[in-house]
Amino acid sequence: MKWIFVKKKFIRSAKLSELLHCSTSSIRRALIRLENKNLIVRMHGGVSLVQDSNVEFAYTYREETNITKKREIVQIAQEFIGTGMCLFLDSSSTVQQLIPFLIKIPNLVIITNSLKTASLLSESNNESLKVFIVGGEIKMNTNSVIPSNQDPIFDSFRYDLAFFSCRGIDEEGIYEANFSQSNLKKEMMHRAKQKILLVDDSKFGSTHFFKIGNYSDYDAFITNQEPDAIYATLIEQSGSELLFPTRD
Repeated sequence: MKWIFVKKKFIRSAKLSELLHCSTSSIRRALIRLENKNLIVRMHGGVSLVQDSNVEFAYTYREETNITKKREIVQIAQEFIGTGMCLFLDSSSTVQQLIPFLIKIPNLVIITNSLKTASLLSESNNESLKVFIVGGEIKMNTNSVIPSNQDPIFDSFRYDLAFFSCRGIDEEGIYEANFSQSNLKKEMMHRAKQKILLVDDSKFGSTHFFKIGNYSDYDAFITNQEPDAIYATLIEQSGSELLFPTRD
């Protein structure tokens, strides 16, 4: 069904039924599932593709996309982590891929706003691991907890390293699709000694409403393949490090 929406943006339910050789009831059930993931909007007589510039996709959808790219990225990212560090992990599905590496490192202190990351870390056999989750509003379907700026957890730790992802990156900076997520990441960027951005190639050239920061705000950019020359130049000029897998 994905190619139909990419091509059409809007299509009538009856036409979908005809193209996919499905009953009306089957189409309706499929569209309800897509709408629950914030990918489409159902309306009278048809369905429209959600424009992704200001929509935070459901976590279950993000978790299933670009898995290979995310794993390539965290394979590099884990080299930054050492014994006894205090880390902040955002609630992105990319950063979550760090968990298999983290549970093998002794004496880490980890703070996160991700419900799933906190849960998975708590199930590890690493008894030296200490995990804290921020307190605040749970954003439905996003796996995220959004705290207020007065949350005492912000001032309770010395953050050695913070890992972030984003919804888009263009020549002007780095972006999120949600205002609350953007503010939380800005807050943690001010507090961490080192800031690492994990960003796969699909996010380059993508502009969104809420700017997180500039290139110079990050110590390293880790991606799954060499970006276009304009982005490599911007990262170099900012004094940040650009890392990606080398290909044979």
